[in-house]
Amino acid sequence: MRSNKLLIISVILLILIAALYLFSNSKGTLKYRNTRFLIKSTEKISEIKISSDNEEIILNRENSKWKINGLYSVNETIISNFLSALNSIEIVSPVSKVEKNQIENLLKTEGIRVEIKKNNFKTIKFYVNKPTMSKDRTYMMMQNSLEPYSVKIPQFEGLVSQLFISNDDFWRDKIIFNYMPQNIKTIAVEYPQNIIKSFRLSHLNDNSFTLQNTKESKPEPEFNLNKLTQYFTYFHSIEFERIVSDLSKEKVDSINESIAFCIISVEDYTGDLNELELFRKPAENSVDEFGNKAGFDYNKAYAVLNDNHEILEIHYYNFDLILKEIDYFR
Repeated sequence: MRSNKLLIISVILLILIAALYLFSNSKGTLKYRNTRFLIKSTEKISEIKISSDNEEIILNRENSKWKINGLYSVNETIISNFLSALNSIEIVSPVSKVEKNQIENLLKTEGIRVEIKKNNFKTIKFYVNKPTMSKDRTYMMMQNSLEPYSVKIPQFEGLVSQLFISNDDFWRDKIIFNYMPQNIKTIAVEYPQNIIKSFRLSHLNDNSFTLQNTKESKPEPEFNLNKLTQYFTYFHSIEFERIVSDLSKEKVDSINESIAFCIISVEDYTGDLNELELFRKPAENSVDEFGNKAGFDYNKAYAVLNDNHEILEIHYYNFDLILKEIDYFR
């Protein structure tokens, strides 16, 4: 009888333990679902919105390409790394009870807001602290949750918060010209203030080439074919340096309304045309390194791509190979 009672008590205890485990595990699962920052199927992501107090960017996937605010191409390496990071975020621990209210309020009032849309339908929303809020950890919290968590990415030495940047300059693909030579149909380089230096190159269907002074209607009878064909190979991976955002509206308008010192146009066989206008940038110092009066900056210039009025800054050393004059080919 005694052994039967012990058996019954043991069974009851096991049932109670199992019930307790299932109950607590259910709560834990719900809590985990409420804090799932890891995005497993990143290939289904169609839109990413990152917002801070004074900035917001929207990254949209169009087929296999990403664009910023529907206008500019996203750097493929940066977006690829970002998606890999979303696929690797792990929860380290809940925030302690002492810090919980403070971190929760900071995330909601001063944090970065992130919205991730899958297949243009399901949206995941969460907060991330700004890097300035903490030097050694990242806090994240789902939008409809009161539970902030400390998170990490395995094998990533930096802060997770450093990946959520709302400035479009960071995400932009800075490539201006990126052509395989065989895909280029025409190249035109114009010098509006010195038209005799301008030229137009054409790659014809019979795989021949022509050189033309833009003032003349007929092609040049003779030119250096080696230099001309080599020139077509220079229009690959040519980038601008940065988006200029520190100029007054009056200065921006002045640049857009002035006459470019050089206009470079490239058309491919699909009919796509890229046109870049280059403008002299005023010298920062009144004299150059040799003591001569500096009329303009000899290292940098302003540029406008495809007449979109956005001011870019370029370095001449990235453009030296394509800033040629017609005599170069003669």
